[in-house]
Amino acid sequence: MARDLRLFYFFRLFSASYLFVPVAVVFAESRGLSYVEVMLLSTIYCAVVILTEVPTGALADRFGRRITMMAGALAMVAACLTYAFSDGFAGFAVAEALAALSMTLCSGADSAYLFDLLNEHGRGDEYPRREGTASAWHQAGQALAFLAGGALGASNLAWPYLATAGVASVAFFIALFMREGGAPRRASLAPRQTLHHMRDSLRVVLRRGPLLWAIAYSAIVFLMLRATVYVYQPYLKASGFSIAQTGMVFAAVYLVAAAVAHNFDSLRARFTEASLVWVLLGTLVVTFFVLGNIRGPVALVVMGIQAAANGLYSPLVKLMLQREIAESHQRATVLSIESMARRLALGLFSPALGGVMDAWGPGPGLMLCGLAGLVGMVALSASLRREARVAATLEVAPQPSRPD
Repeated sequence: MARDLRLFYFFRLFSASYLFVPVAVVFAESRGLSYVEVMLLSTIYCAVVILTEVPTGALADRFGRRITMMAGALAMVAACLTYAFSDGFAGFAVAEALAALSMTLCSGADSAYLFDLLNEHGRGDEYPRREGTASAWHQAGQALAFLAGGALGASNLAWPYLATAGVASVAFFIALFMREGGAPRRASLAPRQTLHHMRDSLRVVLRRGPLLWAIAYSAIVFLMLRATVYVYQPYLKASGFSIAQTGMVFAAVYLVAAAVAHNFDSLRARFTEASLVWVLLGTLVVTFFVLGNIRGPVALVVMGIQAAANGLYSPLVKLMLQREIAESHQRATVLSIESMARRLALGLFSPALGGVMDAWGPGPGLMLCGLAGLVGMVALSASLRREARVAATLEVAPQPSRPD
C-alpha cells in the first residue's frame, strides 16, 4: 500500500498544478475577451461539468478509478494546447470544455481511490489524516505552479499553458503505474446499467439529509473560493502588481492553504467539526466584505486568511461526504454529484460576477461574493433549525400503546 499511497500523493501534486492560473484572465484579455466573456467561459466549464460529472463518476465506479484519472490527465493536456493556440472566444470555449472534462474524470475518482485503498488494507480510520496530507500536496503543487506560471507569463502569456500540458503528462504516467484496487468493477458497461447506477446514486443523495446538507454547504463555500481565481488577478493588477508578482502572491496564499490542509487532522482533534464548518464559512463572508474595501499590504493578509479557509475546505468537506456514503460501488458517482452541484452554483453565479466587474471593477465583485456567502450561510442555518424541530417532534410524539 505504501507505494500506491506515495504515487497517489504525487498524482495529486501534478494533476492540478495549473501554471496558467495567475495569468488566465490577463491572457484571455490579451486575446480580446472581456470580463463578461471570461466569466461566461466559467459558465461553459460548469455546464460541461454538470453534463459529464455523474457519467464519468459512474465510469470510475465501473471501470476503475485509475483509468479515469489517466484519461483526466490526457484531457488536460489537450485543453492546455487548445488554450495556447486559440485566438478568440470559440477556441477558449473548446479549451474550457476539455478542462472541465479533465476535472470530472479525476473528481471523485481520486478521493474514492484513496478511501478504498485505505479500507482495503484495514486502515480506513486514517482517511481524514491521509486526505489532509493529499490536499496539502495538491495545494503545494499549486503554489509551486503559480510561482513558475507567473515567471513564465511575464515573458510570454502562452508559456504557462504549454508548461501545464507537460505537467499533466507527468500525472498521466504516475496514474499509469498505480495499482487499481478497492471496490470491484465490471469489465463492460451497458448504457441501461449506467443509467440505473446514476439513478440509484442520486437517490442516495436525496434520501440522506446530512449528505444533502453537506453538498449544499460545499457548493456555497466552493463558489466563493473559486471566484477568487477570477477576481484576484484584476484586483492585484489594479493594485499595481505585475504578472510575476501576481504569481508570487498566488504561490504564497496556496502555501498557506497547504500548511492548513496538512494540519487538518490536528485541527479536527482540537476543535469540533461543527465549529470548523461555521468558522470556515463565516470567515470567508467577512473577509470578502473587508477585501472589497481595502488595498495595499493589509489586503495580502486578508487573502492569506482566505487561503487558510481554502486549505481547510477540501479535507473537511470530503470527510463530511465520505462518512455519509455507505455504498463503496457508488462512492465516486455520489462524489461526482457533489461536484456537479457546486459547479452548478458557480455557473449560475459567474455571469453576475462578470457583469459587476465589467461595470464597477473587482472591489464590488468581491463584495458580491461575500453577499452570496452570507445568503448561503443564513439558508444553511435555517435548514438545520428545521431539521432540529422535526427531530424534536418525532422524539415527543406519542407511541402506540402495547396490549398487556
